[in-house]
Amino acid sequence: DIVAVEADKVNKFLVELFVKHASDTFIVSQVNDVLITLADIPECRGSIQTNVVPVLLQILRSPAATSPKKQSEEDEEDMRAEVLDLLTTFVRKTPAPLPDIYVNEVFPAAMALTIGSNKDSTAILQSGGECVRACLAQGFQQVSTLNINGITGMEYTMQLMSKMLDPEMSEYGALYAGRLVSSLIKHAGTTLNINEILQAVLNKLAKCESPTVQQSLLVVFIKLFNHDLEGSMSFLQSINTPSGENGLVFVLKSWCEIQEMFTGEYETKVAVIALTKFLPHLLATDSPLSQIMVSDDEVSLEGGRITRSAKPQQSPTMIPITVKIFKILVQEFGNVLEELEAEKNGGLSEEEDDDVEEEDEEVGAQFVSIAQLAHMLGDDDDEDEDTKDDPLNEVDLHSHLQGFLTQLSTHSTYNQLCQALNDNERTVLNSLQVSGS
Repeated sequence: DIVAVEADKVNKFLVELFVKHASDTFIVSQVNDVLITLADIPECRGSIQTNVVPVLLQILRSPAATSPKKQSEEDEEDMRAEVLDLLTTFVRKTPAPLPDIYVNEVFPAAMALTIGSNKDSTAILQSGGECVRACLAQGFQQVSTLNINGITGMEYTMQLMSKMLDPEMSEYGALYAGRLVSSLIKHAGTTLNINEILQAVLNKLAKCESPTVQQSLLVVFIKLFNHDLEGSMSFLQSINTPSGENGLVFVLKSWCEIQEMFTGEYETKVAVIALTKFLPHLLATDSPLSQIMVSDDEVSLEGGRITRSAKPQQSPTMIPITVKIFKILVQEFGNVLEELEAEKNGGLSEEEDDDVEEEDEEVGAQFVSIAQLAHMLGDDDDEDEDTKDDPLNEVDLHSHLQGFLTQLSTHSTYNQLCQALNDNERTVLNSLQVSGS
């Protein structure tokens, strides 16, 4: 309550710190933490819009020579990315309908900076894309119909998406492009030229080497598979990558190659659920898709790129895609079991718990930092508006995989699938106590 009463003074002080110490990443991060927490307090949001947002907009709109300086031109771009990230959070924490300042000023400013960035400005492309997506999620009708110099907000968004998916642009600039595409499909639906958009996603995917970027783009198709498996498969079978490879074959191979490196609870869950739909389909039909061969070698990351465990003089171990999907699902079930066991132990192993106790003894009494103040004011975690209402969030992955694998054990090919499992995977299946494992 006290903070709410003094909101204007607090916010003016914080934004002054933000600008004055723009080159100090520690202070900037601390200020961000408090501002983000204050945005959770309804009584403080008006003050943020009046005292903080205009200053942040000035930074976005100012030439590099006059905006708050860091240590280099590259840092200058990072500064603007931080501003975009902060504005994104403010938008996400503001209930609909969005206030005018976010619709008429933040959205156009974020769009102009992002579309006008060069192809190497990955931080701006990522943060600007997320800011635009936040505006669409919180006020789609408001921003999509907005007239910006004769161009609608939707037309501008399509321009931005085309830039992010341009195969000649940096692949890391497309890190969140998949989220923007999924958001547009969710909100605009049939008013879009979805076929053209999905072709652009496929073309970009074919050029990417980073698993994190590949995941972002693959999730677009994975969500469509969960919504309409047959229809989405038919569409992808009708298009090709720029090199001429069938779209569906390429997506399935790429997906199976990096599934074990998926990050994010939501993304992992929707991918696993989609695989439980794909496997019965492939096993129940004589589709040539079941003959696709994929690598079974362990993969790891080096410099953001995939490397394989196979020795240089050896060819990779190739297995049918049905076997690969089965192995992935068993591995994912093992991951779920490990998470459940960790929860029983309080989320820490005995060794980790001992380390925490030692750290607590060493810390003792300390001053209260700005970040600690933010923590005391409240939790700053923010659920993504575009995914929180997805019914798949309610699926219990443990029960889902347990039921799926148990049912699969009655299939005629089950014993054959089990022959490809390694010892660790067999141990996971043994926990189900089903025949064939």
